[in-house]
Amino acid sequence: MPIKPENLARYPKDWPQIRERIRQRACDKCENCGVQNRAWGFRKDGVFHPVNKLQVIDMVKSGREWVRPPFSFGGHRIIEIVCTTAHLDHVPEHCDDNNLRFWCQKCHLAYDAEHHAQSAYQTRREGKAISDMWSAA
Repeated sequence: MPIKPENLARYPKDWPQIRERIRQRACDKCENCGVQNRAWGFRKDGVFHPVNKLQVIDMVKSGREWVRPPFSFGGHRIIEIVCTTAHLDHVPEHCDDNNLRFWCQKCHLAYDAEHHAQSAYQTRREGKAISDMWSAA
């Protein structure tokens, strides 16, 4: 997942090296489901099915522009797997190897689902408190 600009200062200066070390540890594959980073394919019934990237590019070439995922092909939504480095405790400053995982979008989002729900609830709650403060006047 991309680092939010407001959190960038929370990451150590050597974050690129840490991230690369975790990627190497994972052999450039999701450490949860094993899908290859930067693979093109589609998911069906929760299973990733890779496609031949060069064959697909030749078939969907649009003029001189290369088409990049996501797009539809053969009745499937073709995506590119992008693995990112996840913090198990959601604390960017905590960069010990045992707290970091290299995960695809699907696995990362599944792991973070409860955390995202709590964050969204807190954001809504704070927004409601602000609107209540202004409407009371």
